Amino acid sequence: MDNGTVWLIGGGIVVGLLFGCVMQRSRFCMVAAASNMILVRDYRHAQAFLAAWAVAIAGTSLLESTQLVLIADAQYRNASVDWLGATAGGLLFGFGAVLAGGCATRTLINSAQGHIGGLLALITMIMFSGISFYGALEPVRIELFRVTAVELTAADSGIATLLKIEPWVVGTTLAIICFILMRFLGSVAGNRVLILYGGAIGLLVVLGWFITGYLAQDAFIEAAPKSAIITGPLARLHYSLATGAQFPFTFGTTFVIAMFSGAVISALAFGEFRWTRPDPARIPHYLIGGALMGVGAITAGGCNIGQGVTGVSTLSITSLLAATAIFAGATAGIKWWERHV
Repeated sequence: MDNGTVWLIGGGIVVGLLFGCVMQRSRFCMVAAASNMILVRDYRHAQAFLAAWAVAIAGTSLLESTQLVLIADAQYRNASVDWLGATAGGLLFGFGAVLAGGCATRTLINSAQGHIGGLLALITMIMFSGISFYGALEPVRIELFRVTAVELTAADSGIATLLKIEPWVVGTTLAIICFILMRFLGSVAGNRVLILYGGAIGLLVVLGWFITGYLAQDAFIEAAPKSAIITGPLARLHYSLATGAQFPFTFGTTFVIAMFSGAVISALAFGEFRWTRPDPARIPHYLIGGALMGVGAITAGGCNIGQGVTGVSTLSITSLLAATAIFAGATAGIKWWERHV
């Protein structure tokens, strides 16, 4: 095994374990942030998201400006802007996350804590992400991309590139805006723990970029940098199970496995692992929500973490569209839930 592969697999394990522990302890969740803001005017989880964005954007922009990591080579910065996939997929994912009782990472964490409803949502999310990525829905997704994607004349779809501004300038500005909004939403000191957890998630995204884009680089093998992503590796897991193909051990796949393991370890260590049966009336919601998340995440190019934090950290137009659509879908789901459930 060459040095680059060791860094990819080892880095995926380390970052994934830490990510799972932080997620399990923090209850970091896009649905929680949206529902708390809308229903009870509680902005604490929103502040945690802003902290994650601030750290992830600032750190990733620094890596790009110093040319330590070629962030422009990442999949998010493709010159083709998939506006329809990002918006439609994001809306589906956000709405499905509400039905499933949590976003992709929350579903993974709930499953790791013994929540059977979360496990049902996770299984259907894996199935439908695979169907969308490799299966029956793949031709539809590819054809929609071919027909609707906008090809930019610029080298990539990063905001800094399009504005012809240094990445660190844009990144620092947006990070400052995130901190201002965080303060505007309420007391920072009173929500210090959640904000620190959010910052830790942002830092782990930056660490992922550094490992894959710098430490794991090989002079003879060109590999695009990657960081925290959930649904793509889950789709590969489905493909391996469905076809018998060998499961590829990459940064992304080891990250997801280690994240689940980290959440299990954290739940056991703090006495929070227990098998929990779902309300039978909620089972259809878990199944439908998981399916919508699987289809939506693959169509949008990522979930609330893959696009919503990792993609946003690259300042990609497509990622920003997807993150906005995910939040809008969750908002619509919460409003629907209020009226019908």
